[in-house]
Amino acid sequence: MGVIPFLLTYDIIIKFIEKSSIGINYLLIMSGGIILSLFLKGYLYFQGLNASHEAAFDTLMGMRIKFVEKMRKAPLGEINAKGVGSYKKNLIDDIDSVETLLAHMIPEGIPFVIVPILIYTMIFVTDWRLGLLSLGSIPFGFIPMMFMMKNGTKKMPMYYKSAEDMNNTIIEYINGMEVIKIFGRTTDSYKRYKDSVEGYRDFTLDWFRESWTYMAMYTAVLPCTILLLLPVELNVYLNGTLELSKFIFSLMLSMSAGVPLTRMLDFAPTVIQLTYKIDQLEKTFEGVQLKEGNESIAIKKHTIEFKNVTFAYEEEDVIKDVSFKLRQNTLTAIVGESGSGKSTLAKLLVHFWDIQKGEITLDGKNINKFSVTDLMNEISYVSQDNFLFNTSIMENIKIGNPKATEEEIKEAAKLAQCHDFIVEMEEGYNTIVGDSGDKLSGGQKQRITIARAILKNSPIIIMDEATAFTDPENEDKIQAALSKLIVGKTVLVIAHRLSTIVDADNIIVMDNGELIAQGTHKELLEKNHKYKTLWESHMKSMDWGIQVEEEEYA
Repeated sequence: MGVIPFLLTYDIIIKFIEKSSIGINYLLIMSGGIILSLFLKGYLYFQGLNASHEAAFDTLMGMRIKFVEKMRKAPLGEINAKGVGSYKKNLIDDIDSVETLLAHMIPEGIPFVIVPILIYTMIFVTDWRLGLLSLGSIPFGFIPMMFMMKNGTKKMPMYYKSAEDMNNTIIEYINGMEVIKIFGRTTDSYKRYKDSVEGYRDFTLDWFRESWTYMAMYTAVLPCTILLLLPVELNVYLNGTLELSKFIFSLMLSMSAGVPLTRMLDFAPTVIQLTYKIDQLEKTFEGVQLKEGNESIAIKKHTIEFKNVTFAYEEEDVIKDVSFKLRQNTLTAIVGESGSGKSTLAKLLVHFWDIQKGEITLDGKNINKFSVTDLMNEISYVSQDNFLFNTSIMENIKIGNPKATEEEIKEAAKLAQCHDFIVEMEEGYNTIVGDSGDKLSGGQKQRITIARAILKNSPIIIMDEATAFTDPENEDKIQAALSKLIVGKTVLVIAHRLSTIVDADNIIVMDNGELIAQGTHKELLEKNHKYKTLWESHMKSMDWGIQVEEEEYA
């Protein structure tokens, strides 16, 4: 539609030159044709963009859903290694940039390729000499474009690396604001933040400065499609070897190719950038993921066994050939000094990572054969690193069981000893907890996460320092509630407060990633020096206090 007005204008010019009789009807028809062509061009362009944008954003939605699903199945070590900034860039920025390719390439990019080909084909059919002359501006435009693209291909990985570093630094700086203020490290931390932002700025501007010269060259020269055609063609016409109609026809068609050619080159750098971004996304989509099955497996007995389990986050083993059994309807506790591997064992059971050697079984079946969803349906996990979403308390507890009624949610909250403080809030259960639950105290957040686990009511319960942030009064209440909850269930408790697990059916003692002893509290006190030392240290800590000496003042 964009070319037709030029063809109609050509016909009008020829009629005037040949002094043909031109009536008002002819001019009205030709004018109407030009207006109609321009209208159709705009209308079809709008419809194309509308359809392509709808398809594009639908595709982006699908990509983001798939990306999050991929993250859900990725090992936590892989996620922690890449950093929040990297995933934010992939999920928001990189996927968003694909919209340009999907929404604009079909209604804009493809026509900008097809139209010049169509135009130059028509000119070559008219006269091959004119066809060659009409291509005169293309080499002058493409040469600087090729230099710019070559330079951009080299700099693009460094550009995205600097953007990723900046994203990670910004997120770290904001998340650590409380620590920065408390310890007065505003200067040091801000310098790192400032350096990363300035580094990204300097690198980007340096790249842009190199590109601006090339861009100025090709945008000035390429649209001038009559650069060689007009002077040479005019000379050929004056020599009498070219018909005037062909002269004007090729001139009009060449001018109609200027805009499509320029826009086509505008898309070229975008395609290269998108190719790089899509390559990065594909690496994430094709990255390491947890081993899991896809068949539903019936579980008759919720007995768990660790068989010669060895695990390393990177190279050094943090769990070394560990074997033990968690029998159904029993409470097993894992104790040991910080860094001994207690929490790692719990996280391996919920399949946050794949183990290097050995296996973990549930009812005699390797947990790798369960899907992540099916395995998680069997386990309620309360971590010491609790996390709440920026929504209401009701919704945060309901995560444990999306089908639960309001009454069931409140009953779980009562068992977790958090109902009383919730109803005292102005909005009650509809109170928004803020980012990561920052509007609540540590103990309140912990009790809400316990309410989640109670509501889920899974046959396997893992408590990783579940009462770490509760006061002594509420700890006693929660322990009483948990004692009712765990009846008939397989329970694993990670604890520093040994007084809370003296009645455990089996206590496992970990030291530097190795299982050095297991048994009841009484057996371990008699037979294991390490456990006895831990117990004595714990008992002393319960009597710990600060002695203040009184001073006499004159």
